Amino acid sequence: MDPETNLIKLSTVLPMWQADNDSNFLTVWLHYHPADPWFVRVYVGGGVVTLEVPRDVLLKGLDELAVCEDLKVQPFGEPMWTLFTLRWNPEEPLAFRVPTANLRGFLTETLKLVPLGTEETRIDWDGEIADLFEEAQESDSQ
Repeated sequence: MDPETNLIKLSTVLPMWQADNDSNFLTVWLHYHPADPWFVRVYVGGGVVTLEVPRDVLLKGLDELAVCEDLKVQPFGEPMWTLFTLRWNPEEPLAFRVPTANLRGFLTETLKLVPLGTEETRIDWDGEIADLFEEAQESDSQ
């Protein structure tokens, strides 16, 4: 596999405030790899939590409620905020607001790299199948 395909092609940092407490602030890093075009990697607070979020969940969440396993994304009152609700602890989900314009700008750039509906064209299916066979052969020989 071409080593270039695993490089981060697009990244951004967003400030993130707890929804109900302005004094609680974290940073969230978003990374997009065109070689894995369906997902955005979300790193919260310097390694507090790492999520792989479907890009379409983030896009939909700009305008309406969108949910994946570990994250709920939705508009937050004023148009300038998007609410991220981290759900890794169902008893105590944490809600943070991020600037909508920054999130929208990042997602717009991902769409320039890989437009919606073209994600599957970014996958090297022959390489993926070859890797699967190689892994199977390695596990058989152990």
